[in-house]
Amino acid sequence: MTLRPRHLIVGAFALLSVFFTGQFPPFVNPNELSRFEMVYAAVEDGTFTIDHAISVLGDHEDKAASQGHFYSNKAPGLALAAIPVYRLLRIFLPRPVSASDPIFLLLRILVVSSVCAIALARFQVRLEPLPAAPLVAFAAAFGTPFLFYSRTFFSHAWTASLLFLAWDLLVRAEDNEHVRRVTALPLAAGLLAMWATISEYPVAVVGVLLALRASSRKSWNRLALFAAGAAVPLLLLGVYNSVCFGSPFVVSSAREASANYAGLGWQEHFGFGLPSAAVAWRYLLDSNRGLLVSSPFFLWVVPGFWRWWRSGARRADTLLALSATALYFVLLTGYSNWHAGWSLGNRYLLPLLFFSALALPYALDRPVSRTLFLGAALYSVAVHFVLTLSWPHFPPDLAWPVGTGAAWFLARGWTAPNIASAGRVLSLLLPALVTLAAAAVAVRSSRLSVSRQVAGALIGLALAGGAVFYRPDPGYGARLWRAAVFGAYSGLDPSRRELREVVLSARTAAERRQAMGAWRLYGSQR
Repeated sequence: MTLRPRHLIVGAFALLSVFFTGQFPPFVNPNELSRFEMVYAAVEDGTFTIDHAISVLGDHEDKAASQGHFYSNKAPGLALAAIPVYRLLRIFLPRPVSASDPIFLLLRILVVSSVCAIALARFQVRLEPLPAAPLVAFAAAFGTPFLFYSRTFFSHAWTASLLFLAWDLLVRAEDNEHVRRVTALPLAAGLLAMWATISEYPVAVVGVLLALRASSRKSWNRLALFAAGAAVPLLLLGVYNSVCFGSPFVVSSAREASANYAGLGWQEHFGFGLPSAAVAWRYLLDSNRGLLVSSPFFLWVVPGFWRWWRSGARRADTLLALSATALYFVLLTGYSNWHAGWSLGNRYLLPLLFFSALALPYALDRPVSRTLFLGAALYSVAVHFVLTLSWPHFPPDLAWPVGTGAAWFLARGWTAPNIASAGRVLSLLLPALVTLAAAAVAVRSSRLSVSRQVAGALIGLALAGGAVFYRPDPGYGARLWRAAVFGAYSGLDPSRRELREVVLSARTAAERRQAMGAWRLYGSQR
């Protein structure tokens, strides 16, 4: 088989998904731990209650409470999919005693990373006839948080992959209507679309659009098969909710155990309200979470959709992708917890990655546009590469985290745990070489002259260099957080020197209260 650019880009993506563990012991992200404990409890204890799992794997705030027991507060789709995989792994591996045990790393790779790699491969197949397709795929995979979340047990990259694969199956079914065996494709599409929905409830709006897509050309047979496939995970959700919360219509987020999140559960519509222009602005241009700040190549989405529609190619798919992108974005602008807490970028937008990126190649029909897009893409890739080389979970009040967070940690020798952690040079060099190789493949396939390739690369590198070395002075709370996290989880500051310096620099009464609280939590050695 001849290796094509898409094979090399997917290979690089898969390699980096495996290379980085995504774990930062002794820290365990509550978002992942909550799901791990649900999987552990289901297999090891034969129950969905995580009471015993908490005593083994650790306590956290991402819990739901019902009838005197604790449960995961997450939509259960990802954990439900992981349960049979975990059970299989337990044939070969011992019962885990911490969330950092190898079984959870393998579980993440087999359930999340593999699905994300498959979705990326199918995405490239769909783009192949269009201009600069490998470059667009490279930008979407490496220049957004998608790669990072594909190596975690968060559900956002997983959900993005399931939604795209559901659409891909529907298109394949429509293109091969004369082949009898394709009747299974809409069935599988419905299964994936609903499994995505029970993994991230807000994507239900996309699931409805996919159902409408299944019925295009008035194919009621495809719609019926889609609905039959969707019924399976929906039934699982109903059973899960009944067992845990007493009713198929009561979801875990309605039973939040943490006072910090309980408000979202009792608020009408679970924290969703009217769309907010201010939140939309912050989604796009916030210095910490802004999509166009860290991934400016998405500026080409608007002209891309316009030219895609004007081209007349697959109007049903243009309408689906545009409607999904617009409706989901507007829906999320009404969510009160829009920033998602400690996070890399804005993970809530990630489920619509592939649908929005489908439009990008249509805006790249001219060399000037492709050259500028190349620069924006390389900048985005470089920024996300630096952001994920060290601690990646940034609080929303840390402005410009690539310089004030990631670069600050890297300057002190803190790199992300990976399979080569014994040598920091290798742990930095190998992912850099893999990313550069993927970038070279994408640049060469951009259909640009060498001079334009060089110009685009120089634009991207200049912007990325400015991003890394631009370091606005963080506020006191952000500096306190940065020093506390470094001291508690890097293993490089056992004496808490960095934290002590920030604590002693407190000037106001409010800063001193913050300092005392941080020192109580993070000041002692663990």
